[in-house]
Amino acid sequence: MVEFDPKQESQGIGDTIAKITSFFGIDKVAEAVAKLAGAEGCGCNERREMLNELFPYEGKTRKFKVLKQFQRGQEIYFEGQEITVDKNHQIFPSIIVLAKDKIIEEI
Repeated sequence: MVEFDPKQESQGIGDTIAKITSFFGIDKVAEAVAKLAGAEGCGCNERREMLNELFPYEGKTRKFKVLKQFQRGQEIYFEGQEITVDKNHQIFPSIIVLAKDKIIEEI
């Protein structure tokens, strides 16, 4: 999972929401409530990444490194390969699942 840096340009609506919640301190409150409830975290980063995937800003690309070989359609992606993904790329709909399953990682 990619750590959130509020100084970086937003890749999608998830980053923008995270900047707003960070500015007002809502992220710290959510984390504290999650700890009190016994959870490992509030899930903010996961939601941010999901929202970025669902609502990316036009022209934005993300770079990923392939950790394990996989195939999508006719294309085979090899371990160590670097992929630049925009919202039109064939793996775009799957990037959260691929990252969660440690098949790719963002660089």
